[in-house]
Amino acid sequence: MAASALWQPQEQGLREICAHLEAHISPNSDQARIWQQLQQYSQFPDFNNYLLFILARGEGKSIEVRQAAGLLLKNNLRTTYISMQSSSQHYVKSELLPCIGATNRAIRSTVGTVISVLFQIVRVAGWIELFQALHKCLESNDLDHMEGAMDAIYKICEDVPEELDVDVPGLSERPINVFMPRILQFFQSPHASLRKLSLGIINQYIVVMPSALYMSMDQYIQGLFNLAKDSSADVRKLVCSAWVQLIEVRPSILEPHLKNVTELILQANKDSDDEVALEACEFWSAYCDVSMPPEGLQEFLPHLIPTLLSNMVYADGDESLDDAEEDESFPDRDQDLKPRFHDSRLHGSETGDDDDDADAVNVWNLRKCSAAGLDVLSNVFGDSILPTLMPLIEQNLARTDDDSWKERETAVLCLGAIAEGCISGLYPHLPQQIHCSEP
Repeated sequence: MAASALWQPQEQGLREICAHLEAHISPNSDQARIWQQLQQYSQFPDFNNYLLFILARGEGKSIEVRQAAGLLLKNNLRTTYISMQSSSQHYVKSELLPCIGATNRAIRSTVGTVISVLFQIVRVAGWIELFQALHKCLESNDLDHMEGAMDAIYKICEDVPEELDVDVPGLSERPINVFMPRILQFFQSPHASLRKLSLGIINQYIVVMPSALYMSMDQYIQGLFNLAKDSSADVRKLVCSAWVQLIEVRPSILEPHLKNVTELILQANKDSDDEVALEACEFWSAYCDVSMPPEGLQEFLPHLIPTLLSNMVYADGDESLDDAEEDESFPDRDQDLKPRFHDSRLHGSETGDDDDDADAVNVWNLRKCSAAGLDVLSNVFGDSILPTLMPLIEQNLARTDDDSWKERETAVLCLGAIAEGCISGLYPHLPQQIHCSEP
């Protein structure tokens, strides 16, 4: 079947492919056999056209089938797009664009995923129409179109943010220069989805720092302050992530705002949403890792230290709680207390030898991040934190009721975290600690 701008599927082929997709997503089917059959269709030059037709125009099909077609298309494009007939390439690119603003969010999301994969192959210069379509959707004031465009841009920025910050023949401005003002406007959107996407996109650019963001830094910083107490936990988490990334890679930008930022982070560290609190907690280690002036944190220690200690108590949903209840005698290993990604988030893991089973058990959480933060603070401030910390530790150790084992365990964990940084100051407290620790 020849592909063209007016390409249409043959009904029998369309039915067969849809039937296989329906079977593939059925939990009771022979997944391997059906997948093999779907792969056999890849021999036909217009198979990708069929998949796109189902995704884009399969209104009579279930959302799940249309999504399955889109995800299979995404995988196929990675390996076959370059060898596809030019007419099929044109069909794929032209048919995806009207779906950016699809009324169904799941379809929009799948379309955004396919677009991001194809963009990595052709870049802006090979798909000028995409840039034009995204810009039009951003300016449309229609929620579906704005959200679809933002989702596609976000997914592009996850993989190749630098590709939107290039000069493109035929365009008067770099794409990110055109997008940035509108994206920043979405910080004030009444729709949480747009606030979240706008933060997510711009946060991807903190490391590469295009001129469009650098020149808008005052607006960006003010936007972060305005969103710090947003009603959406996802938005609050991204605000904290922005502060952490900025302190890690652009600390000079934060210096004029450091006191206000630290106050907000301290409040976020007490957030009722653990993911927000965890992201905020990353700030303390990041602050110390980049050798910011310690006096910038000094005034906050009387409030910060109790917060960290409180967050070190086992949460009810902690996956390791069952093991801890079975045997309270095993201390946390060193690697359990290490900060998660001050290096790995920005530079990638340095080895490929991660133990997947260990990762599943030793999930990085607020408890461990708080212990890591206290460890770092003890190495920066030394014994000066003990007047605030030791009364809290001793209070927890002195508890004897059966329900307070978590608090006692937290006190022991805390002592381990500060053992290196406060070693000399801890000696006078050892007799009392040993007495309180005795059964």
